[in-house]
Amino acid sequence: CALMHRSVSGIRLHGLVAPSKPLSQTGQRAMNVNLSQRLQKLRKSERGSAAIEFALILPILASLVFGAIDFGRMLWFQEVLVNATREGTRQGILFFSGNGQAEIEAVIAQALTNGGVPSTGLNVQVSGVGTGTGNPLQVTSTIPWSFFVIDSLVPGITANQLTASVTMMNE
Repeated sequence: CALMHRSVSGIRLHGLVAPSKPLSQTGQRAMNVNLSQRLQKLRKSERGSAAIEFALILPILASLVFGAIDFGRMLWFQEVLVNATREGTRQGILFFSGNGQAEIEAVIAQALTNGGVPSTGLNVQVSGVGTGTGNPLQVTSTIPWSFFVIDSLVPGITANQLTASVTMMNE
């Protein structure tokens, strides 16, 4: 079965060109009408519009996704810091020794490391160590914090540090 393609120069049979008669006036008009119909379809086509819309929406969508991840990361660090401060406070009220501040800081640093949060820049303030049973022990922990994505997108929304404060009664 031979494939035939009509062209101005002739009929093409499997890559071979055989001479043919020139197109008549009606054939030329039909070819022009067919070409103009194709051009109209091409102008009305929406084939590339989805790609353009996606390219316009992608930066906004990426900012939202990575901003949500960044915010979730901050909440995770805050929760680990609160739990670490709680563990340090519990250590301070139960096992008081001559150096309560150092013990509390060590427990908080270890709990942060166990939770996957770096303890670099950890600042611990303790008040009420060894004041006796029934008196409050307050521990406040602070770690440095900065967003990865949100800081670069929205300047001025930065949180420089995360803080947790826990108060328990000495036992």
